[in-house]
Amino acid sequence: MKPLEGITVVELSTYIAAPSCGRILATQGAHVIKVEAPAGDVERKFGPTLFCPATEEENPIFDTINGGKDMVMLDLKQPGDMARFHKLLSKADVFLTNNRPKALKKMGLDYESLKEQYPQLIYSIILGYGEKGPKADFPGFDAIAMFATGGFIQDMMVEAPGNYPTYLPMGFGDLICGTVLSGAISTALLGRAQSGKGDYVSISLYGAGMWLFSIMSTGTQFGYKWPRGRYQGGPMGVPYKTKNGDWILPVVNEYERYWKSWCEAVHAEEMIDDERYNTKQATFDPVRREEAIRIFEQKVAQLDGDELLKKLEEADIIASKLGHFSDNHRSEQALVNGFMAPITYPNGDAITLAQPPVRMGCLEPSQAEHARPIGADNDKVFQAFGIE
Repeated sequence: MKPLEGITVVELSTYIAAPSCGRILATQGAHVIKVEAPAGDVERKFGPTLFCPATEEENPIFDTINGGKDMVMLDLKQPGDMARFHKLLSKADVFLTNNRPKALKKMGLDYESLKEQYPQLIYSIILGYGEKGPKADFPGFDAIAMFATGGFIQDMMVEAPGNYPTYLPMGFGDLICGTVLSGAISTALLGRAQSGKGDYVSISLYGAGMWLFSIMSTGTQFGYKWPRGRYQGGPMGVPYKTKNGDWILPVVNEYERYWKSWCEAVHAEEMIDDERYNTKQATFDPVRREEAIRIFEQKVAQLDGDELLKKLEEADIIASKLGHFSDNHRSEQALVNGFMAPITYPNGDAITLAQPPVRMGCLEPSQAEHARPIGADNDKVFQAFGIE
């Protein structure tokens, strides 16, 4: 038995954030009913932006976050369909949405309107900027509410001549919020089992950004500056390019403990006892830090990337070759753990789709699934719920 079997989720959603939450709940056994307007979720048409197909036969980006759900079409502007929607809510355990609060209130689907009607319902919503403040009613994409407003796009660019803000992440923040919200919903369901009462659960893209960037932002109150330049990182904490063109990134937090091993791995033995560089305190001096990095750049440029990684692994230094997004879909590590799962479409295209990353002993790894067309499950769901 999956942990959420018997739980019904009514999902009124578009784009990525709330749908990704519903996808996770579905893999854990919940019956997720995605309600779409006659035009469908706009995410169904997003694929061509990234050169992906977006047809009923093959829609990999939409499928990634909407597989495993029943698809119901309702026009909530019509009284009859709104009545059907309320019948779904009356038997649901969770209402999941990322619609704008003003639109929900206009439809009578805000929390205040529903909590008395359905006292056991877990009302869960993804917001742009939170419930209060001057931006409470602002719409939000993760690129704006999280990454632009929160500082990531500007402060993650590298300080160098001709630089510009880093390219906006796509769906990154949405998926984080959906993943976190799925856990909060499960917590609320546990609370309901104890109290018998429903609850309100929310997460905002902006609030999640505050949490995600907190390690990087806290120091700004004490003078730490962003963006950072190439030679402002630690000598064992910046990427180095090898002779075969690979970039290798080490991350060493215990500077003195690993200094000797690092120097040996990159054939810089002469630096082991050099007091200008061999302590973390010494590299607080920006001149010394840049000198050390430039020396290591020259050393690593003469080394083979795979051989260097092996030496670093043997020295217990955490490091990795910088990968590409395209690597993820053929990664042995991702495939063997089920982080990527294969799918073959009716037209013969065989690809892999990312899967929810949570693992539980009672669950088999989730499988890639083809999301169903708009309204494909109307008859099945209405019959099961006694809806005419």
